[in-house]
Amino acid sequence: MADLLSVIKRDFDEFHSSGKIERAKALTRITGMHMNHNEYPEYFFGDLNAKFVLVHLMPKQNDNLDATYQGELKFQDFTDYVIYYQHFGENHYGKSLKNRRKSIFDTKQVHFIRPFNALNLSADDEFVNLQRVIDDKLQLELVPFGSSSFKTDLMTHEALQPYIELLLDTIIKTDRDYVIFCGKVFESLLRARIVKKEDYSFKLIKADGSLSKNNAKFSRLILRYKGQEFKAGIAHSFAQQGLTGAVMEDYGKKCCERYDQ
Repeated sequence: MADLLSVIKRDFDEFHSSGKIERAKALTRITGMHMNHNEYPEYFFGDLNAKFVLVHLMPKQNDNLDATYQGELKFQDFTDYVIYYQHFGENHYGKSLKNRRKSIFDTKQVHFIRPFNALNLSADDEFVNLQRVIDDKLQLELVPFGSSSFKTDLMTHEALQPYIELLLDTIIKTDRDYVIFCGKVFESLLRARIVKKEDYSFKLIKADGSLSKNNAKFSRLILRYKGQEFKAGIAHSFAQQGLTGAVMEDYGKKCCERYDQ
């Protein structure tokens, strides 16, 4: 993972020396969309060599308009920073029970990933599952700089090209069993790399046993990058409101079935 870690280290060193990251400011200028250049970037969470990879667009953060980072630095050095994100789930869910709080987003990931049988999830300990679903997979962020929203009309393929290449470089560093891109915007961002695509549309089973009114969508892909082909999927409906609990688990089940066809 030398390529990803070298990029992260450059950003980290700049951030620790100046309280800001010029690459984030440049992306704001190019796209017109605010990026937090004055907060720690979040490139990844979990195991860099994991067999299961989940790709999201960017960290969700409140927009920070300060010129530079404010307050005491959170990490002593780069090694400290990397270890923190490798054990992000343990840091948040491995504490004493009174300090733990369930994240809606992480709970959603547990339900989606469970049907893939790719992680050793517990049958009844939700905090163990919250920890494992973060630390035992690899979660990658396309853009590591936080923002309050992702404006797809501003984030063009041209502006994001270096970030897309770093993402794909990281994915092909080792064999992966599942690579899932979360969000329909990835269809256009990955278009130049798609060798084959099969689209699926299906109803989901709701908690009361009835079928959803709207269809959920998933695409199975073959991507080619640097002469290497690999299988991936786009979970178009991952961020759709209302897909929680058993409904999200059914979505994960149907995505897994189509991924493995």
